[in-house]
Parts: sequence; C-alpha cells; structure tokens
Amino acid sequence: MQRRRDPAPMIAAFPTRRHLFASGLALAAAPLAGPARAQGRPLRIIMPFPPGQGSDLLMRLLAERLTGPLGQPVVVENRPGAGGTLGMDYAAKAAPDGLTIVMGGSGPTTIAPSLYPNLPYDPLRDMTPICLIASVPQLFVVNRDFPVRTVAELIARAKADPGGIFYASSGNGTTQHLNVEMFAAMTGTRLTHVPYRGSGPALTDLVAGQVPFLSDTLAALTPLVRDGRVRAIGVTSRARSPFFPDVPSIHEQGVEGYESVGWISLLGPKGLPDAQAARIEGEVGKILAQPDFQAKLAEQAFTPSFLGRRDFAAFITSETTKWRRVVQTAGVKLD
Repeated sequence: MQRRRDPAPMIAAFPTRRHLFASGLALAAAPLAGPARAQGRPLRIIMPFPPGQGSDLLMRLLAERLTGPLGQPVVVENRPGAGGTLGMDYAAKAAPDGLTIVMGGSGPTTIAPSLYPNLPYDPLRDMTPICLIASVPQLFVVNRDFPVRTVAELIARAKADPGGIFYASSGNGTTQHLNVEMFAAMTGTRLTHVPYRGSGPALTDLVAGQVPFLSDTLAALTPLVRDGRVRAIGVTSRARSPFFPDVPSIHEQGVEGYESVGWISLLGPKGLPDAQAARIEGEVGKILAQPDFQAKLAEQAFTPSFLGRRDFAAFITSETTKWRRVVQTAGVKLD
C-alpha cells in the first residue's frame, strides 16, 4: 500500500502573501539596521592635553551638549603628550567612520609641523577641518619695576641694547616663546630667550624681577595683572581683548599686522564624510550661540570665534604659513 506523502513540505516551498509581506518588511528594515546601530555608538573627542585644563573643561561641556542633537553619546578621551602631537597623531590615523574627532589647538595643528622634522602627521594632508570654536590671545607683561610701559618703549630699549633684554617662556617652541620671536622679527630687534620648564616657574621669576618680560596666556596672567604684581603693555590679538579693554594691542601700537591667538577647534581624520563634518559644524555653531556656554568660555578667557569647515581650512593654511616663517627666522627645531 502506497504511503501518502505529507503535504506540509510542499506548502512551505510556496510562500503565502502573508509570508511575502513579512519578508518584505524584514528586507526593508535591513539597510537601516547598520546606521541605527552606528548612531548609538559613542563619538570620541580626542583631547591631546591633560585633564583639568581650561580647554579640557570646555570640551567636556561641549561633548555633553552635543550628545542630544547628534543622537549618540559624545565622550572626551585624553591622550596627552609631546605638546599635543601624540593625540593629534592618534586622531589622524583613526578610521574616518565619524566616530573619532580631535580638539585641535594652534600648537599641534599649525606650529608643530615646522618645529618637528619627523612629525608623523601633516594636518593639511591628514586631517579634515570641522570648525574653529574659540580663541584667546596672550599678553605681553613686564616686571613692575622694569621701566617700560608701552610697546614703543620696549622696542626703543631693545634697539638701544641689542640682546640685552631677557624674556622668559614656558619652553622652547611654545607660543609664549614664538610670540616674542615674531615680535622681534617684525620690529627688527634682538631679545634673549630664557626657556623655563613650564609657565609657573617663568612667572615666579618675572614677579621676583629675575627676568623683566614675557608673553603668556590671559588665564595665567589675569590674577597677576589685576593684583598689580606685573604690568600688561600689549595684547597679541589684532584688536583689544574684552577682558583687558584698557590694554592696547601690539598691532594698535605700531607693529602693523602683528597677531597671535591661541584657539580651540575640532578636526577629524582624512576622509571624514562631509555630511558628518557638516552636521557637527552646525550643532557646534548652535551651542556657541547659547549665552550660558559663552559665559563658560569667558571663565577661561576664551572668545567665541566660530568658523565653518571651509573658512577654517583656509585659516589653518594661513596660520601654518605664518608660523613656518617665525620658526625659520628664529631657527627653532625640536626633536
């Protein structure tokens, strides 16, 4: 007697309309699964300096405010060392998947390429500019017993005694050093550099009268200037600083074109999708317009200085060219 074949396998071989509909939904959802999972992965902002600094605190606040609009966690990861170049190199070599960007400052972005002959990255070649966020100038200050009250008096004294005026800095190749070297080149003067191991010891000797003159950040100098322990004679930005409106700029005092400002920014690795860069740029611009965020910038003596990715790319090129000339004129090289 022939055994009757079970029809179930035959039925399963021909999908019903309900099966087709369910399969279609699954296929339609499949392309969205990848981006949906990626969207929830953290965006890392590499911080190339130690935690606790003003720029680090600002990046953490920015990361917190970017998390909601970007729809993914945004975290700050400190990778300090070698003047910020270790963190920049790490970010430059990261995958361009939109999950790793870096806080760029003037030192590791536009000065280091001229200082380090074996720098393992080239910001112009290996990085994607996203946006400039904020800037901060430095102050030229003198010991209160040093008989100089203006930039013109400093220039006259330096020309009368070439090499006889000593200035301190926080180390070779720092902006504190190169700011004064640029000033000397633009004014045809010769000043003698005394490098220290950090800003603290340099400021201690300035106040004590061991050195008469230096350039340093607003954050470092504000308490000393306010207390009258040192005297500010010029600000390094093209215009006066809102934090020291009574101190004229060096440019304003006759050194035409002189300008040096520190800054914080965001960059990504080469190949970062333009849509991702544009999205981060747009959200940062909105955060910078928030009054309470501007107040946090002011606490660290930063001024909002937003530039979108196109203008920021041109700014990086211009700054790199400027500092290359200064480094070459000063003859500074670091290993």
